[in-house]
Amino acid sequence: MKGRREGQGGVVGPGGSRSRPRSYPTVNMADRQDSPDLVFVHLSDIHFRMGEAGDLHDEGVDLRNELQLDLRRLRARFPRLDGLVISGDIAFGGQSAEYAYARGWIESVRELLGCDRTGVMLTPGNHDVDRSLIPPGGEVDELQRAIRNGPSAHQRDRLMAGILRHETRGEALLKPVQAYNDLAKEYECEVSRTSPFWERDFDLSDGTKLRFRGMTSTMLSGPNDDESTHKMLYGAAQRQILRLPNVRYAVIGHHPPSWTLEGDDADRAFSDRTAFQLFGHKHDQWVTVLGSGVRLIAGAVHPDPAEAGWLPRYAAIAVSVVGDEQIALRVYPRRWSDEETTFIPDFNSAGRDFRDFTVRVEPRTAATSPEPRVAATRSRPGRRHDGHDAQ
Repeated sequence: MKGRREGQGGVVGPGGSRSRPRSYPTVNMADRQDSPDLVFVHLSDIHFRMGEAGDLHDEGVDLRNELQLDLRRLRARFPRLDGLVISGDIAFGGQSAEYAYARGWIESVRELLGCDRTGVMLTPGNHDVDRSLIPPGGEVDELQRAIRNGPSAHQRDRLMAGILRHETRGEALLKPVQAYNDLAKEYECEVSRTSPFWERDFDLSDGTKLRFRGMTSTMLSGPNDDESTHKMLYGAAQRQILRLPNVRYAVIGHHPPSWTLEGDDADRAFSDRTAFQLFGHKHDQWVTVLGSGVRLIAGAVHPDPAEAGWLPRYAAIAVSVVGDEQIALRVYPRRWSDEETTFIPDFNSAGRDFRDFTVRVEPRTAATSPEPRVAATRSRPGRRHDGHDAQ
């Protein structure tokens, strides 16, 4: 796992000042290792290519086979695996044929992990955008340009909200991810102008909820994506995470805040209101403490072999309650080994194949008592559990 850290371990404030991350003692999870509350596998950037995926010359077939063999080894380590997170770039060009192959592969992985369909959580990445639907000067290009050229962060939020509220313009803005949506709908992870994000609950052992929010970071994605000149935008609806009794949040998205126009504002929102954040896009694997939470960037399952430092990666994350105000996270990074030609644990200098973190959460209220663990609860995509629409 790379030693570099997104945000260098703190949140960059106005004028370039950097706040120090909150630090909490690391809980010894030895007594929870065999029975965490929840365990999820986090994949990203698989890049199924139309005309290549699944044929005789598919250069990723061995990589994916080795991934599944490693998942079997990982599966044997836990009593169960609760979910599969894929944080974008399932396809390479946002084409229906790419998702036709991806659909079968995702199902094979889900069955291997032994998790319910409710445990599969998807978000779109820039390679899930059909760029042929965004010609220069076309409707989508003009809508994206109008939002990006907003004179302030507040104005950009308002411009995006106004377009999403408008039936015709809002549907046009999301049209480039239609093929992705056709797949995501099977797992109730589709997005739309009225539902730019989805939420899903999992029960923790103390009776509280771990609530995932799957975000769409690709509404401004197109042929000219660039970390400096053509950044993404979440929009205010996706950044607003309400403090609710006995709810612990995690967010899933493709682009991390450094790739968005919100930048510091998104960093603060996610770092202060979530227990952990799962992102993709960057083909290095990073895990770091930010604010009161932890951010994990998965790395790419199938990066371009021509990339410098090519190294396929993925991770698993175990979640355990360790007190009324603390959650313990254990991250298991996995990486490709050229020597062994398979995925192996990524050991640190202490000889451990995991990284432990303790996250401070809102105190559990006395009204909630521990309940038997049940399957994940689905929510309406883009509708908050407080009963208000995302818009």
